[in-house]
Amino acid sequence: MTNILSSKLFARLKYEEDYLDHHLNFEVKKGQETLWFMEKIRWFQFSFALLLQVGVLLFSVYLWEQKALTIGQFTMVTSLSLLIINDARGLSRRFLEFFEYIGNINDGVSIMIVDHEIIDSPHSKELQVTQGAIQFKNVGFKYNDGKHVFKNLNLQIAPRERIGLVGFSGSGKSTLINLLLRLYEIQNGSIEIDGQSISEVTQDSLRDNIAMIPQDPSLFHRSLLENIRYGKIDATDDEVIAAAKLAHAHDFICEQPEGYASLVGERGVKLSGGQRQRIAIARAILKNSPILVLDEATSSLDSHTEYEIQQGLENLMKDKTVVVIAHRLSTISHLDRIIVFNDGEVVETGSHDTLLQNQKHYYHLWSMQAGGFLPL
Repeated sequence: MTNILSSKLFARLKYEEDYLDHHLNFEVKKGQETLWFMEKIRWFQFSFALLLQVGVLLFSVYLWEQKALTIGQFTMVTSLSLLIINDARGLSRRFLEFFEYIGNINDGVSIMIVDHEIIDSPHSKELQVTQGAIQFKNVGFKYNDGKHVFKNLNLQIAPRERIGLVGFSGSGKSTLINLLLRLYEIQNGSIEIDGQSISEVTQDSLRDNIAMIPQDPSLFHRSLLENIRYGKIDATDDEVIAAAKLAHAHDFICEQPEGYASLVGERGVKLSGGQRQRIAIARAILKNSPILVLDEATSSLDSHTEYEIQQGLENLMKDKTVVVIAHRLSTISHLDRIIVFNDGEVVETGSHDTLLQNQKHYYHLWSMQAGGFLPL
């Protein structure tokens, strides 16, 4: 349903209709095959039960004619045999239905329950963040036996340091964040936070200590209040409102039909991109983790709103270790250090002014900007 606009924009309504018909016809065909198979089994059961009943009856008549059975025994044997055969037939039908239900349940469970690709070890501890120092030691990583993204990556981020990650698309910036969040497992080396390897701590405790504001935030089909409170489940209404004000989301929330109780739609479709980002920022503010990750967090905002939120982010960044991914270099020029990536390697690092004076990679990226953005 969420891709209807794409179908209209590309004039693919007829294609989507044919696509749906093809898959529906396939499902109908498989359903008919299954139904016919079940009916054949039922006819086999019926025929076999009928043959047994007729066979028992004829054999009982034969024994009665041979004086091997009395009329009472004949009546008892035929009655019991018919009863047992009918019950056995009913039991076989129940077994058939049972295994049919088992198949349906197995199909559903296999979809709903997927094993975690990364599982905490039995000896995993809770991550304790006291300073927020991050260190990548000889990290090697590649996706699904493909090309290496990182080979022996070494990177140190000091406690409460604010750094920016820049580089062309595919240079490894987003992968670095995914590895820090342990969304993927590294093949070599280690990643440590305050001297604790993230592979030896629980994933929940790791992500509890990292707040992330993504470029394209995804919201739940719940109220605005619940979406912001997702950053801190036990937060009071006053805390939620305070976070919304700091993210400059309070005013537009109050303009909604039901205020903070307004539903946002699936993935937040009832809100604009900028409004969704402000909700994500409010959620991160409420979470108040010692490590903050911003993935082009203000990319969907107009200049005035971006300036206001930058003031809120400045307050949020205080006393935190901050990692910012940016294509618009002007948004990270004030950070403590900027790290330039190219093909999975750190090719340059330093402050904005220092990197410009060096006139190397960062200088060329800055010079190539059009409208404040890096070319893709």
